[in-house]
Amino acid sequence: MVTVTEQLDTIERNYRFLAIDDELDVLQYYKEIFRPAPAVTDQLLKSLADVVGGTDVEPESEASKYQLTVASSGEKGVELAQQALNEQQPFTVAFIDMRMPAGMDGLETVKHLRILDPRIMLVIVTAYSDYSLEQIQSHLLYDVLYLNKPLASEEVIQTVRMLNQSWKEREQNKVLRMQMVSHAKMASLGNMAVRIGHEINQPLSYINGMLQLQKMELKAGGEIDKEEWSEEVDLALEQTVRIKEIIDSLRVFAHPEKSKRYALSLSEAVDHVQRLFLGQLEKRKIQLEINLQEDLPSLHANPSQVQRILTNLMSNAIDALTEPDSATVDPVIHLAANHDTLRNEVRVIFEDNGAGIPESLRDRVFEPFVTTKEPGKGTGLGLSEIHGMLSEHGATIEYSPRPQQAGARFVIHFPIDKELLKNE
Repeated sequence: MVTVTEQLDTIERNYRFLAIDDELDVLQYYKEIFRPAPAVTDQLLKSLADVVGGTDVEPESEASKYQLTVASSGEKGVELAQQALNEQQPFTVAFIDMRMPAGMDGLETVKHLRILDPRIMLVIVTAYSDYSLEQIQSHLLYDVLYLNKPLASEEVIQTVRMLNQSWKEREQNKVLRMQMVSHAKMASLGNMAVRIGHEINQPLSYINGMLQLQKMELKAGGEIDKEEWSEEVDLALEQTVRIKEIIDSLRVFAHPEKSKRYALSLSEAVDHVQRLFLGQLEKRKIQLEINLQEDLPSLHANPSQVQRILTNLMSNAIDALTEPDSATVDPVIHLAANHDTLRNEVRVIFEDNGAGIPESLRDRVFEPFVTTKEPGKGTGLGLSEIHGMLSEHGATIEYSPRPQQAGARFVIHFPIDKELLKNE
């Protein structure tokens, strides 16, 4: 398994650069600029200097560290880019000539490269073009650098340096973000495991206690009250049903098929989440008020993501209501939903009467790593994750303090699929 350090190091050592042009003189020009340095080590240079007092042989130049690959056609360039990806050694930068009459022109080549590797930094180089810069950008839907021939060697070197460094910084940031998100998810999973452990422990404790008592009675050799035993067994079976409901809810939460969406009943999703937190709510004496409009239209959504959204909101609210400095006397969580026919959306309102979010953080509440919890007790990714999942569904979420009351209020605007609505 490749470590994060190894990934960062691999990115840092990537100086691969692709040049595509149908003029061999131009390709030779690139080769001259990025010609590999002589195989002379710094130690040998020092030794020569000690002997003769100086040397005309220079250490490795900046340009020589870039690993240039050339292609005389767009087709060959795309083939080389694919090969580089297969070898997990992608090109960081590609210079592409616009006019190549024998095959794909520059614009078509750039399109293929962008589809093949969205990360690659692209530069269009030409003396003249059949397309304007605006046309090129409208076709590509991405920014590209646009340079005119003839190019000075220093201009080429500076451009490659700048884009190669940008590529590295972007890719390294991706690795670091993934690591942070992975750590946050592990922490979230640990918290969830503790919550589920508490939820399952209660019915298991009842079943264990009942069996221990019956075992003691059997050892004592007394008479068995079949009616009483039957009632105890029925109660124990109810507890096994409770455990099954908790596990079923957890399965929905951990559903791996993120991209699949179905006609989802919000009331069912709320019911799943309520089961997960029922024990905690009772233990911490938090009242949960649910007010869902009857006959709510179905959401065209991913069940796992909707449940994670509700679970994160519920978890945050419970934490806010049970913090040591919380002065809430009668902690309440309120969950409501209604169908806004004018905006054709389901509006979900989630409130608690805890301390709320400090005014200094309200504008940044959905940014990653912003948290009101003490260090070590929160990652600050819960609301950011909620915002991201809702965006994937075309939905939005907004935060506001509760009007004239203490606490937090989140409102989700979930658009309704009109075709789905017709079929109900």
